[in-house]
Amino acid sequence: MKEIAVIFGGKSVEHDISVITALQTMKSICGYKVLPIYIKPDGQFVTAQNLTKPQTYLNYAKNVKKEREVIFDKSYANIVKNKKIVQKIKIDCALLCTHGHGGEDGALQGMLEMCDIPYSSCKVASSAMCMDKTLTKALLQANHIKSPAYVHFDICQYKAKKIDILKEIKDKIKLPCIIKPANGGSSVGISICEDITKIESCIDEAFLYDDKIIVEKYIEKAREFCCGVVKIANNIITSNVNEVKKGKIYTFTEKYLSAKEQEKKKIDTPTINKVKRLAEKTYKALDCDGVVRVDFLYDQKDNILYVNELNTIPGSLAFNLFPFPFADLIKGIIEEAISYHNSKGKLVYSFSSEAIEKYIDMTDHLKYKMR
Repeated sequence: MKEIAVIFGGKSVEHDISVITALQTMKSICGYKVLPIYIKPDGQFVTAQNLTKPQTYLNYAKNVKKEREVIFDKSYANIVKNKKIVQKIKIDCALLCTHGHGGEDGALQGMLEMCDIPYSSCKVASSAMCMDKTLTKALLQANHIKSPAYVHFDICQYKAKKIDILKEIKDKIKLPCIIKPANGGSSVGISICEDITKIESCIDEAFLYDDKIIVEKYIEKAREFCCGVVKIANNIITSNVNEVKKGKIYTFTEKYLSAKEQEKKKIDTPTINKVKRLAEKTYKALDCDGVVRVDFLYDQKDNILYVNELNTIPGSLAFNLFPFPFADLIKGIIEEAISYHNSKGKLVYSFSSEAIEKYIDMTDHLKYKMR
């Protein structure tokens, strides 16, 4: 039976949501052996006896049982006790349930690439590009996919040219505007600014979560849609299309802390088809893999459908959007990841040359001339 490492948690403001995604996933996974690997808020990788129990995380330090550090090397997760490896487990695939910084931005993906372990999400470059909203917008623009007008800047630019940047926001974006961290998710650090006197405080709030900020045009009375896209057996499948019922912006509380079930709104067929086509086009344009959720804004006034952003490891792996069981979605993305990894193994990674010999000859010659 294949060994699947479910990796979750992390040094991220989305840590708790990642834990929930992993709990839902581990409860639904079937046909595989599961190794839960929890990334603690300080960045340490561990496994333990009771990581599949929700109560463990209410007071982790007190509740965790038989915690062991995990260290990766080529194809293996090494279980460490008292600084000694006590068990080596060959990992057939890493199922990523990480959200945000470190887990969704290509960093974790890069580590797994170096360890030659298949993984279930977008690859390194795609993960990094989709996480950084400024890079996402540049790629969308290059592929003629509309997104709301924006400006962006980092903290050094803001300190050096604050007056110019504020003027650009007022002239190009105008108020109201959306201010958010360029690298982030779950609506953390996002605010809508309607008052010119509050724009600086909104920017300061966003800078708490990232050193790069994006300021977007606020689309008045926009309808908000989301659509999942997944690659299974090398086929791209789009999910059902949902419309989000929200306030002016879809807040963290509305996403995760509201007890009310989202009201299913009826969407006309032409709009559904348009969202699905654009979701698939976006998935391909940004070279995505695994399961991704594409979020849209529909400007009813100007009849424009915008891609707002991509979530390369969406909350709950977006299973609620697909018309088939969660277990089937999990199996599909695991087997697709393993298949891709196997095909990549046929690539040539070595090249025989005389470069080192020539380098030695040249350095020896230089040493002789310097005598």
